[in-house]
Amino acid sequence: MYFDEREVKKALNKPAAYGPDIDLSGYSLQSPSQPTLDENIIRESLNVGVDLARRDQLNTFFQIDHSLVFKTIQKKLEGDVELMSLVEALEKYDWVKDIYWKLKSPYEDKYTAFVARNERSGYFLRILEDRKLHLPIQACFFMYSPNLVQSIHNILVAEEGSEAHVVTGCTNYSKTLEGLHLGVTEIYVKRGAKLNYTMVHKWGRSFHVRPRTGIFVEDKATLLYNYITVGEVGSLQSYPNVTIAGEKAKLSMNNILYLTGQSEVDLGGEVNVKGVDSNVELITNAVASGKVRLVSRGTIVSEAPKVRGHISCRALMLSNEAEVSAVPILISRNMDSELTHEAAIGKIAEEQLFYLRSRGLKQEEAESLLIRGFLDISMMELPKHIERIVDRVIELSIKGF
Repeated sequence: MYFDEREVKKALNKPAAYGPDIDLSGYSLQSPSQPTLDENIIRESLNVGVDLARRDQLNTFFQIDHSLVFKTIQKKLEGDVELMSLVEALEKYDWVKDIYWKLKSPYEDKYTAFVARNERSGYFLRILEDRKLHLPIQACFFMYSPNLVQSIHNILVAEEGSEAHVVTGCTNYSKTLEGLHLGVTEIYVKRGAKLNYTMVHKWGRSFHVRPRTGIFVEDKATLLYNYITVGEVGSLQSYPNVTIAGEKAKLSMNNILYLTGQSEVDLGGEVNVKGVDSNVELITNAVASGKVRLVSRGTIVSEAPKVRGHISCRALMLSNEAEVSAVPILISRNMDSELTHEAAIGKIAEEQLFYLRSRGLKQEEAESLLIRGFLDISMMELPKHIERIVDRVIELSIKGF
């Protein structure tokens, strides 16, 4: 037993600190049938950057509801990376038990408590020491059954000196109208490792999403943590907790949001910097239309000298019925730290629209072009073919597909 059952039971009644509360009793853990990988699912997975047409050429973990339906590791990388279900990893390695539920507490709120009591699935990913992977690792959590709660727990370990790109896509079948996605993820970036971890989400108007992420970064390690969500979602609340324990570490947390309809999103992150001479940036670029409610939070706590941290939130509002709030928090406990923040919320600049219209573009074309430029993903340092897929996801969302 990895937790106190009595404490977990109490936490099941504990709302999250932010975001709307969700009644967990309204969802089922059971899938009425065994889903299979078909052409519709392959096509819709591409909407979140997971290219299953190339699944035999990449390292892929694909889960529908709570069933692992596809997993592959390229033969030439079998000695470089391990990818398996978390259940398999706990059975295979005793040391995995030592890092299991260490970066997130099962007592944090009702959502972590629910996952602790009802873990059904999730992956264990390990990039071995000094291995540098040129092929991305892709994972997808696909919700197919109606009124389901998808309860998952992932652990990712980038060993010393390793380098890798990981792309995780989360979405639902377009004909599935309602569901709840709960995901606990624990990420360890060891000394000198470089990890590019990118999530792409696309949900529906009656889906509720509660990721819970803990991250630990060691000496001279680099983490690019990228989150992209497009379209409408019932509600989404996420606040990753990062501890930078090592010196000369780097963290770049980038959020790209294109929100429509009546989406209610409370998104951010907290970084506690204990390592000397470390760099942190938390960047959010968001577009809000319709009746969107967005709160963008960012917290940097510096406890070491020579820490440089910056928080940036920029938002475009396309509707008078939308609402955007920026909540940056900087806390310094060392006089030799440099922490800054900036925020800007506004509409598309009229002079830019006028210029593009004067060049022959229609109003909608000009607006689309400016929005696309605002949601630039170049700072995410994605592999080129993954960047093209993600660009397509954003482009189609802007066009309303």
